[in-house]
Amino acid sequence: MSPALRKLLAAPGNGLLRERLDHPVTGEVTDRGLVDPGEYVFYLGGEHMAVGVKGVDRLDHFGKVYPQKPLDPELTLLSIVGMVVLLAPVAVFIAAAVRFGGEHRDRRLAALRLVGADRRTTARIAAGETLVSALIGVALGAVLFMIGRRFIELMDIQGLSVFTEDLTPQPALAALTVVGVVVLALAVTRLAMNGVAVEPLGVVRRSGGATRRLGWRIAVPVLGLLLLKASVGSGSDIRDTTSVVLVVVGMLALLVGVTAVLPWILEQLTGALGGFGPVSWQLAVRRLQLNSEAATRSVNGIVVAVAGAIALQTLFTGIAHAQNGSSGAARSSSAPSTQAAVASLDDGRGYTERYASVFSSTPGVQQAVGYAELSVSTSDGDVPQTVRIAECGQLRLLASLSTCADGDAFVVSPHGGAAADRTVWKPGSAMRMDTNGPRWTVPRITAAVEARSSNPQGVFPEKMLFVTPRAAGASAMAHAVSTIDITYATSGADVQDRLRTTAARLDPSFAVDFPAQATGATALDGIKRDLLAGVTAVLLLIAASMLLGALEQLRDRKRVLAVLVTFGTPRRTLSSSILWQTAVPVAMGLLVAGVVGTALGNALLGLIGRTPVYDWSGMLAIAGIGAAASVAVTVLTLPTLWRSSHPANLRHE
Repeated sequence: MSPALRKLLAAPGNGLLRERLDHPVTGEVTDRGLVDPGEYVFYLGGEHMAVGVKGVDRLDHFGKVYPQKPLDPELTLLSIVGMVVLLAPVAVFIAAAVRFGGEHRDRRLAALRLVGADRRTTARIAAGETLVSALIGVALGAVLFMIGRRFIELMDIQGLSVFTEDLTPQPALAALTVVGVVVLALAVTRLAMNGVAVEPLGVVRRSGGATRRLGWRIAVPVLGLLLLKASVGSGSDIRDTTSVVLVVVGMLALLVGVTAVLPWILEQLTGALGGFGPVSWQLAVRRLQLNSEAATRSVNGIVVAVAGAIALQTLFTGIAHAQNGSSGAARSSSAPSTQAAVASLDDGRGYTERYASVFSSTPGVQQAVGYAELSVSTSDGDVPQTVRIAECGQLRLLASLSTCADGDAFVVSPHGGAAADRTVWKPGSAMRMDTNGPRWTVPRITAAVEARSSNPQGVFPEKMLFVTPRAAGASAMAHAVSTIDITYATSGADVQDRLRTTAARLDPSFAVDFPAQATGATALDGIKRDLLAGVTAVLLLIAASMLLGALEQLRDRKRVLAVLVTFGTPRRTLSSSILWQTAVPVAMGLLVAGVVGTALGNALLGLIGRTPVYDWSGMLAIAGIGAAASVAVTVLTLPTLWRSSHPANLRHE
């Protein structure tokens, strides 16, 4: 067994699991045989296995390479969207980080102008500072990555764990990352210098007079929507390189459009709401009016992350709803206090009545009905039909039979359904077992009956044939799957684990399914798990970015804060002002993020022809996490605020 499974078995409270795997341990599955360090794997040997028996295939070595199965178009789109959603906030974080300390740098450049440097020289100096800082940051990040890589196997995020070897960067992608960070840092620095005029006697900031224009800001997200509409002609086109590029560019335009529209909205809002209210509110609004870009820059990462997460949530919910169909509805007609389970074993032995007796003795089980289920179809390849084979005692639990003897066969229609249609089950007609199996002759039909409304599986979805073993024949029994319909009380503790343990004792190949529990596709669940782990890491990064930005603003304003306190402004008023300065941009940003994220999710679902399904509680939770992160960061800055507002900060040289 794997090391993770060995630890799980040894943990307290797992007695039922130890009973289920009550076999001698002869060895350990090493890393080369595992997908990740936390994988639960065991290999169980058995003397009864032989080639040719149902469910048995001979493997004479490990390491067989199977042809890679391409992802479905919708899962491909989900993966692309996930990567963009995770990387876009990181790019916004880098762009914001480059501006940390920007006011101090501008004053240094003004001093250089005073001693003779021209504008071109100061621009080169600013670019050089940024380049050195970016390279030092990349080097430090590489060191932290190598240190963290050694401990990655100890981490488990959202059920995701990886080996150290799994985190081996590809040289080409690593070089692309370094180049991308440096180019982005230089570009942001150059654009930021367009907003100031560094002169020998000081720095003039061009933030007054000019009113922001909305036209080009709206054009960015509109362009993104148009690119998404034109990117995919049909669902299968999503794997095409051109389509992937258009989808990525369209998504980036929409997400970046959030950061472009937010300053304009904040400017209009503060212009309408300023001039009245308590002192803390007026201080906050005036600060936002003077430097709204700094305020929005600190929350852009959260806003982009929330917009992307909402789009991802909308896309994921739509795909999951389409794949699960009506799985959200209860598939059992039992009362809420009971549920149904199905145990199946492809053994061809026909021990269904004995199996049902063992399951019925399991604590918490109310009823267990055993039968052998066979799938048959006509020679022309029509829709497969279902045949259930059991003794009369078991059949009476599933259908209303007036008389029954070995050799009888019954056509069963759903409870309350129309009269039975015998044209499908024509006595003497030849049908094929298991699609490509041997032929089977339909026996003489004794009567047409109705299913019991109280059967464990609820209403039958279709008409089917119930036959006794003598009417079915030995060949049909050998090709049938032993099936046990189980009704159990949900009030019992560990009933599901007890059922799995009972099945394992009967035969390790027994599979137990609980239809009332919605099950998603394995690939879809894996992508969801990976994306949740990535979103967790991105939110931590963005929170760190906001904290650094808030601390930098307080450092630049410490003399102003000290003056306010010296003239009698209570520190409580300053604290409330800081909270307002964070709350207003965050509230506006989350509102815009919700609109843009929902629009992006709808556009992405339209690419694969899916109908939007909204998870409003999930969206509110995502927005709440973003708001909570913003408030928490602001609260963490309050000690620095109190220190910065001390009158000693009035000293200046």
